[in-house]
Amino acid sequence: MLNSLCTTQLEYWDEAPHDWQKLISQQLQNGRHQIQVPILWGVHETTPGMRDFSKQSKLRIERLFSAAQASGVSIKLILGFPPHPLTFPDWVKETERFEWVPRAIWRGEPPYFSMSKVPSPRSQKLKAHFFSFLEELTSIASLYLSPGGPINEVEFCLHPVQFSQAICDGPEYVNYLQRRYPDVSTFNKRFQTLFKTLSSLATPTGSKLAESKRPWMFAFDYAWVREQIVIEYFRDLLDCKIPENIKKIIKLNTDSPNALNRGNEAAVVYFESTLIQMDQFNGMSPLMIGGQTSPSAVQAFQWAQLVSESCQESGLDLLPLSLQTKTSTSSYTRGMVFCGKYLAKSSCEELQTKLSVGASLFFPMGLPQFDENLESTEFAQVGSKKVVVLGGVEWFCARKGEGQIFFPIQSNAFSCPDLVRDWIKNFGQLELQINNG
Repeated sequence: MLNSLCTTQLEYWDEAPHDWQKLISQQLQNGRHQIQVPILWGVHETTPGMRDFSKQSKLRIERLFSAAQASGVSIKLILGFPPHPLTFPDWVKETERFEWVPRAIWRGEPPYFSMSKVPSPRSQKLKAHFFSFLEELTSIASLYLSPGGPINEVEFCLHPVQFSQAICDGPEYVNYLQRRYPDVSTFNKRFQTLFKTLSSLATPTGSKLAESKRPWMFAFDYAWVREQIVIEYFRDLLDCKIPENIKKIIKLNTDSPNALNRGNEAAVVYFESTLIQMDQFNGMSPLMIGGQTSPSAVQAFQWAQLVSESCQESGLDLLPLSLQTKTSTSSYTRGMVFCGKYLAKSSCEELQTKLSVGASLFFPMGLPQFDENLESTEFAQVGSKKVVVLGGVEWFCARKGEGQIFFPIQSNAFSCPDLVRDWIKNFGQLELQINNG
């Protein structure tokens, strides 16, 4: 069927092969010139080493590729471990290593404070089997690449690691911490802790203690470690016997999630998402370490829910700020930014880029700092500023580059959820007031 979370995703194994052409043609008639096709390990290798890409009619992927080619529709292949019940074969579900992933993200359903246990792609035994599967699969897919074939994109998904809440359970966690901290004294100074070695903190118990001391900084480090594991896994994948024409176009899915995307090119609501987990389609949950949440993570999750619901009611886009440095391609000229005291440096750079080309940014909670690699720097040196009244509230207005920064004189007034909801609801009116001088 066509997946309900993304109407262009074709789950071919769940449809009669004689309907494939019709389903693909319907997408073209609806104005969609590309379909997403996930090829799941659990669908094609139900017995170890016994892979079926052609015996069962529902698994003849070459027939599927040919149907897309005949319809004039291109294909974006989704490989790896996307959230789906058939992502893993049943025979790997008793592996020696697991990841704990937020249930709302992995299964697309609440409860938000619970996790799903899934096999870990980092398991060496699982990794060897999967890479062998991938080599055979890509050898077939390589024959159908554009321009001669319909496949013009290949994306690799590593959700079980990208959203794992169990990174500190692995023995390699300390190795990643050593890349960020030259010694334990540096870590202790930053977190106000008394660990004797980095190994002693690289455990579920040590991580929970560090997270309770400095939630935002710990969450940033945790996200950074997961990012490094994902990137290194992908590098190992590219060392496999994958055809070169596939290697040239395969991309790792590390894009910042866009929880709401309504095509509004004027205004956007930004949210700092370090303490919550957000998936592009499935859901949102708080950061959980060892199955437990901190008060800070719960509070961040509650704010995220409020902001998300308010955006839905108002028809505004919600963009979580990225931890990764990237070039922003959005054309928003107005932004309301909900964040705590700190932002990642890359998040600040993303916002400052907007200001440099004339955007106006509102900070209802006050101006943040960025804190990364032991730096703590003001987001903006506001210098001279003036007071303006927008929406019946007094704001400081300061210039930054070609843009403007607005932050309230009494930021504590915006700790009330009803006020936050009203500001998002009336954001369009603030735009009009700015445009009208």
